[in-house]
Amino acid sequence: MPVLTLERTASRSLGPAIRPVLNAARKPLRMPSWAVACAVLLVGVASFAAGRHKPAHHYVAYFGYPLVLDTTTGKACYAAPPKPSEVQDAAFAIDGAAPADGQQQSGPAIPMCGNE
Repeated sequence: MPVLTLERTASRSLGPAIRPVLNAARKPLRMPSWAVACAVLLVGVASFAAGRHKPAHHYVAYFGYPLVLDTTTGKACYAAPPKPSEVQDAAFAIDGAAPADGQQQSGPAIPMCGNE
């Protein structure tokens, strides 16, 4: 009984230097499943540890451009060196009024971002 098959079209021949690479790529990679699971677990633990050691920082405007808030740590820092007229004293209210006790208090120095 005759069998109907498709004709194989002519394909270009590859050079002898490329043929062993293609043959190696076609072979299945034989590796135990526990080794694959251990490798995936190791990569996951290492990336978690790297993320905990150096977290990504996200900054939002706080009192104006030079002063920003780092949402990762919750601390304020300067994104650019402030001009003396732009420095916001932590002891004063936002509206610029002096504190009730009349003494000028100096707050902690605000660092540059990345120098904490």
